[in-house]
Amino acid sequence: MGGNIMIFGHILFGTIAVIGVLMLEVGFYRDFARLNLTQKLGIFLTIFGLFATTALGIFLAGSFLAGMIVSVIGIFLLGMLVRPVFSSDKTK
Repeated sequence: MGGNIMIFGHILFGTIAVIGVLMLEVGFYRDFARLNLTQKLGIFLTIFGLFATTALGIFLAGSFLAGMIVSVIGIFLLGMLVRPVFSSDKTK
């Protein structure tokens, strides 16, 4: 019984964390370059840590393909966040 509750808790809170990270990604997509270094590192490390922990858990569970997919998604999201955004925004 206790093991099932632990697994359910990991799934529930892991899902909430993934949703939160994706909201950070979307929320700061255009404004990331304007943040100070502490703010940038905080967001970057949060996204990196969540995806690295998830990928490691999946790899250790024995699913290499799923671990690689999660790793690629995490790297892609970090790349999208930190890449320079070239826009024709005239409000600068």
